Amino acid sequence: MINLFKKQIYLSESWIKPRTLINLRWLAIAGQVIAIAVTNFILNFNFNVQACFIILFLSCVINLTSSVYFRTEKRLSALKTFVFLVFDLTQISLLLFFSGGISNPFSILIIVPTIVSASSLPIIYLIILGVMTLMSISFLSVKYFPIIDSSGDILKSPEILLFGFSASLIITVTFLGSYVRRIFLDNSKMNRALQATQVALERERKLTALTGVVAALGHELGSPLATIKLASSELLSEINSDSPIYQDIRLIYDQIERCKAIISDMGSLGKDDQYVKTIDLFTLLFEASQPYKNLDKEITFRLNGVRKGRKGISIKEKMIPLVRREPELIHGLRNIIHNAIKFAKTTVDINLICDPRELNVEIVDDGKGFPHDITKMIGEPFLKKSEFFSTDEKTKAPAEGMGLGLFIANILLEKTNGKLKFSNVNHIEDNGKKQIKGAKVEILWKRSSIEVLQLDQGEKVKENPRNVS
Repeated sequence: MINLFKKQIYLSESWIKPRTLINLRWLAIAGQVIAIAVTNFILNFNFNVQACFIILFLSCVINLTSSVYFRTEKRLSALKTFVFLVFDLTQISLLLFFSGGISNPFSILIIVPTIVSASSLPIIYLIILGVMTLMSISFLSVKYFPIIDSSGDILKSPEILLFGFSASLIITVTFLGSYVRRIFLDNSKMNRALQATQVALERERKLTALTGVVAALGHELGSPLATIKLASSELLSEINSDSPIYQDIRLIYDQIERCKAIISDMGSLGKDDQYVKTIDLFTLLFEASQPYKNLDKEITFRLNGVRKGRKGISIKEKMIPLVRREPELIHGLRNIIHNAIKFAKTTVDINLICDPRELNVEIVDDGKGFPHDITKMIGEPFLKKSEFFSTDEKTKAPAEGMGLGLFIANILLEKTNGKLKFSNVNHIEDNGKKQIKGAKVEILWKRSSIEVLQLDQGEKVKENPRNVS
């Protein structure tokens, strides 16, 4: 654990370019020079100007040295970024010390290093910089070189105002640092989850493209295989069955037949699986579950609550819409079905509910259900392990998963205009106690947003005219 902590401290990346920090420091130095020059030479305010210019000169030297030292580095480690920010905090604190302390109007800039660290560095660095900032504010509120105006009077704020401003800076550092840190963590988590979503979707697209290549390959190989089959059949008709080479030619003929059958199946699979083609939604649900059919769980299918088999749909049941084989739709449904099978005890029930305006797919397992206190957070990526526990209040056993699969499914199905709802299936026992009997995921679409219409047999499928999205 200690080695892991050290590795995080010294080797973690902050993803900040050294050139960015160096350029920002040049900008800060230029602004500080202008502020000091205007205050001293134009407004005739007196303070320890010599000390301020010495600090600025040292800042220029260090910045030039940093430009040379880091010229070959594209990204700074977290430790080096921390050192950069510690120097910036020290520099602004010293300038404030020689120019009025917290009463200086530019003292608000003392919070900048902490805010930068909140959006880019590990939490340990943020805490250290935050404590250093709070200590600097506290010190500068009581110890500093005063500013004297042109008439010789010391510019000093009332004690109560000075105390209030110091307190406001401390509160600002604490609140703003925490706020920026929370936003940074949420964005980082979302970016990682979206990258995983893109990888999953790209994989689905590659598989789809591969089936198209297989179909094309089957078409191209059809002609040479037919020629070989024709030549071998003619040889078989001309050679006596007692000939020593008859069995060899017969073997070639049979294997050609086998090759044509294999290529024919592969070609039809490629045509059927292209996501630009259409399929009825009930069959799509059945096919989405096929990768998991060999697992030790039973998957049942229902249409409007009535149990059906894959071939149990009659021609009259045209309430089932045709949909496109989009990778988002296929992979999203597959993720949810896989999640249900993973946590089910014995059975997963898939129910397609169709009406003229809406479509609803209900996927229910007979497992322990979703933990009751994170139902509203389901669909968020990388939930903390402490947020997952069994619904059994006695054991509090941790549940598996980090929520990424459901997040990916949510993102993909939203691209098809679907909305997901997560809940538990409850059962009221004889003693009146409610008992969870499994998890339930509902996927709802407006029928017009997903359905494609087919006019007559042989005509092209066209988009639903109600679909304006």
